[in-house]
Amino acid sequence: MKRTAAAIATLIISIVTSGPVSAQLKKIRFSTSSIAVTEMQFRIAQMKGFYREEGLDLETVLIRGSVGMQALIGGSVDYASAAGSIIAAGVRGAPVRLVLIVNAKPQFDLVGQPDLKSVAQLKGKVVGISSRGGAVDLLTQLILTKHGLTPNKDVTSIVIGTPEELATALRTGLIAACLLSPPRQVILYREGFSRLAYSGDYLASYPSGGVGATEEKIKNNPAEVLAFVKASLKGLQYYSQHRPESIDIISKYLGVKDLTLAGEVYDLHLSRLGGLSYLDDAWMRGAIDFTKKSLAVTKEIPPSQVFDFSFVEKALGRRKN
Repeated sequence: MKRTAAAIATLIISIVTSGPVSAQLKKIRFSTSSIAVTEMQFRIAQMKGFYREEGLDLETVLIRGSVGMQALIGGSVDYASAAGSIIAAGVRGAPVRLVLIVNAKPQFDLVGQPDLKSVAQLKGKVVGISSRGGAVDLLTQLILTKHGLTPNKDVTSIVIGTPEELATALRTGLIAACLLSPPRQVILYREGFSRLAYSGDYLASYPSGGVGATEEKIKNNPAEVLAFVKASLKGLQYYSQHRPESIDIISKYLGVKDLTLAGEVYDLHLSRLGGLSYLDDAWMRGAIDFTKKSLAVTKEIPPSQVFDFSFVEKALGRRKN
């Protein structure tokens, strides 16, 4: 974990640590889809004043589901953090781009009942998913297939709903297993439930935290986009380098009162950030291909239709223009 934190710090070391604060801060709105560990760097960047250092007065609003994407495209918010939804919208041809990814690796674990010790033991059992054809459904199918099980034949899947509802279904025995992200799987492991698989071992190109903006925003306000990306990266750097303080913030933000448990959540999350692997063309194409499958899209989608990481490159000093 220490090596991971050091690597992140090294990757981001070229970010300007302070910038001129405008006499007049620019008001912007940022939508997040959930209160989750994947949002921690944005929370810290706001708490530490990194957005204000870049001349931005940030208002964060919680907008769940597809409504957040509608708010972004409609201009009700300036930026959105639902990375998976932004990729899906870009694949469909919507005028949005993902300009920053924080978690380049999946955060999901396949969590099973205490008596299960392998994915193969799910044969003849029921697994829970959040929706048909969504990322959780496809990731579950991928893991099952890799273990020789045929989805919806050897293993039955049923739609349960939110992560909280999935965890409840697991606890009550309604399902044998489901995919869950921090802190839920860590809590369930403490209760005796089994870790059957980590989704990142099956699919490396899957974001679970990032920043999306419209084409119009990118074209008309590039300085603002760069400022937002720089401040967010500062938040990530601070998060990776200040473990005790970050754990305390996780505890308060996610309502995890046990600091030891909050520490486990932090260490797990940090180990799965994925660094800057998302800047690679292979990563982008992998994320697009996975999303195309979920949307039943067959035509070729160039990365430039979905991603614009030029602002990350500039923030890291890799581009001069």
